[in-house]
Amino acid sequence: MPAVTRVFETIGTATVARSADEARDFLFLRDGDGITMNRDRLLADAKAIALQLADDYVPPEPTEYALPGPTAATAMTLVLDDFRRAGKATDHDVVVGKALAWVLSGGKTDITETITEDHLLSLERRTIVELLKKSSTLDRIEHMLETGKPLRN
Repeated sequence: MPAVTRVFETIGTATVARSADEARDFLFLRDGDGITMNRDRLLADAKAIALQLADDYVPPEPTEYALPGPTAATAMTLVLDDFRRAGKATDHDVVVGKALAWVLSGGKTDITETITEDHLLSLERRTIVELLKKSSTLDRIEHMLETGKPLRN
């Protein structure tokens, strides 16, 4: 549950790193990940690393997760409701947050069961499709594409 909660807080608060060191602190980067300081070198450096990795690429072993399920989703929802009452979250923030909580908790699972990465990705995909059916979500996407800034609706 602590790992799920940390990810929920990081995503839910739209945490961004202002530096590579901070990105490592947030676990966005691993210790072995490279850093390109010169923006003009980003594409060339990324291509070189991708080609290097492709030489001896072996697909990773399938990963299974033991996630806490609906109980954890409910706990995260209580936090969202508190944020809404305190004026820190809009109604649609709560809708998106509940969807995030459902995916991060593993949906209809139990901590004693394991789910595959494919199952988790399928859950994420279904949840995103449901969010895309809401006009508020589409408004957020359109606003971000037009202005480069998030919409709080």
